[in-house]
Amino acid sequence: MGLRCVRALGAGALLGGLLTLSVPVVGAPGVSAGAPLPGAPNCPMFPADNVWNTPIANLPVDPHSAAWLTSMAASSTNLHPDFGPSGDPSNPYGMPYTVVPSGHPFVNMSFQYASESDPGPYPFGPDTPIEGGQNATGDRHALMVDPTTCTLYELYDARYSQTGSTAGSGAIWNLRSDALRPAGWTSADAAGLPILPGLVRYDEVQSGSITHAIRMTAETTDTSFVWPARHEAGARSDPNLPPMGARFRLKASFDISGFSPQAQVVLRAMQRYGLIVADNGSNWYFGGTADPAWPLALVDELKQIPAGAFEAVDESSLMVSPDSGQARQFPGPVTGIAAPSSGEGYWLSDAAGAVSAHNVPSWGSMAGTPLNAPVTHIVSTPDGGGYWLVAADGGTFSFGDAGFYGSMGGRPLNAPVVNMAPTPDGGGYWLVASDGGVFAFGDAGFFGSMGGRPLNAPVVNMAPTPDGGGYWLVASDGGVFAFGDAGFFGSMGGRHLNAPIVGMAADPQTGGYWLVASDGGIFAFGAPFLGSTGSMHLQQPINGMTASSGGSGYWLVASDGGIFAFGAATFWGSTGALRLVAPVVGMAADGATGGYWLVASDGGVFSYDAPFYGAD
Repeated sequence: MGLRCVRALGAGALLGGLLTLSVPVVGAPGVSAGAPLPGAPNCPMFPADNVWNTPIANLPVDPHSAAWLTSMAASSTNLHPDFGPSGDPSNPYGMPYTVVPSGHPFVNMSFQYASESDPGPYPFGPDTPIEGGQNATGDRHALMVDPTTCTLYELYDARYSQTGSTAGSGAIWNLRSDALRPAGWTSADAAGLPILPGLVRYDEVQSGSITHAIRMTAETTDTSFVWPARHEAGARSDPNLPPMGARFRLKASFDISGFSPQAQVVLRAMQRYGLIVADNGSNWYFGGTADPAWPLALVDELKQIPAGAFEAVDESSLMVSPDSGQARQFPGPVTGIAAPSSGEGYWLSDAAGAVSAHNVPSWGSMAGTPLNAPVTHIVSTPDGGGYWLVAADGGTFSFGDAGFYGSMGGRPLNAPVVNMAPTPDGGGYWLVASDGGVFAFGDAGFFGSMGGRPLNAPVVNMAPTPDGGGYWLVASDGGVFAFGDAGFFGSMGGRHLNAPIVGMAADPQTGGYWLVASDGGIFAFGAPFLGSTGSMHLQQPINGMTASSGGSGYWLVASDGGIFAFGAATFWGSTGALRLVAPVVGMAADGATGGYWLVASDGGVFSYDAPFYGAD
């Protein structure tokens, strides 16, 4: 049985590359709707799941990143905040906006680009602030929010007249909706995107948190656009130029600790949410509101950020629909990673049943469906053409070519399900509960269980034999229970352990198995002993183990991402020396390269001698 997938949570066990890790399900920070404007407290700047409000810190680097940065002179340019004091307190630099009062008149507009403009009417008048001032000769943007209907109105080249107001273009947005403009339509910005949700506001900086992407400009762009943009204004067709909608983020390695607390608020947003190319203009200018409160010192400080510290990211994996700004979200902590043996990509699952696909087809998920218990495992089919999700109550959900053969969902259990193992041909599967109960479905044979029998410690996992004719159960005290053609070669049950057993791996060469304890102690039965960390001081406990494809080596993985390789298992690197935001909960071996991926509960993916296809 070749390397198939890794499953996380419920104590770790493995056979032929199938690994689970014993990490508790903990809460993870979620996304929030864009912060409302002062004066419009009931109007979000788009829903929480909108692409503007979605973190991109773990997305993969776009293959065009280096070329785009070169075209934008990143190596010799600093960022430029396109806002701040102007010397005239009545007309500061930046993009003004207004929250229109109740009863404000609405007017019809005449548009230069009428075929791509929303007809209105618009709450536009002589009192509406204009970018650059009433006598400006530039873009003359006008941004208006109706707090009663939570509607955003934006105009380009806006000019009020009692005899007939005009604008170059106009766009109207429902701030409670993820709807995008029709493909090919401009807006008040060249990318066909809204302006106001991408502006840095001083009230956000004072609050200590900016939770959205930031609008930016590029001097020369390609004649294309990428989601969520809807329109291009490129100079020429050239893949080395950024398209409208390109997203950039400040590298996580950029040290922001030496900046002022207020500057750090902006820089953290650039690392977590990034910048979106929304219009043509000077390279690396980013937008903010026209506000006389902007401190000159802060604006000057933000001019010290080198553009070379940024990278372009590929956010295509977030797209739910090309006609919607809704972005895929992970509402719960990531609980598992599964990879087909071909190694061309991987799936991540979370406790709410959401699944994100990275360089592999997305077959569906349980996202948005009420579940009775959290999803704890994702398991790939043998051919990689589908996967199963398994919940702690035994609920089983099949996608792609994964067959549904039954589940324990809705049926009374004496103890929660802690693992699932498919048969070699994918025509069935077993579920195992912590009391040792085994439930067989499809062509999975039932060969016995420990359900209803007294145990000294809970069962933490199971592993089937390579031919599917039997299986082992392992308990946290090291007790091993063999059924069917699974040979019993010994156990640690009844013997003193310094730490509980958290994983099991079968040796495909000998038919024996290894047990691993949370201190990294390895106990070999009918399999060669290749080494352990039992006598080493560990920073964090071992969560599980996985055997190399030939069975002549194994890796141990700790919750801090530390990797320990023994025998023929190659050490390619680890996150053990890094400070992680969340614990590592899964490991998947790349059957093509011999490398591996680690996944943390916040969706961070770390690749070692294996391609990086993205994270959540």
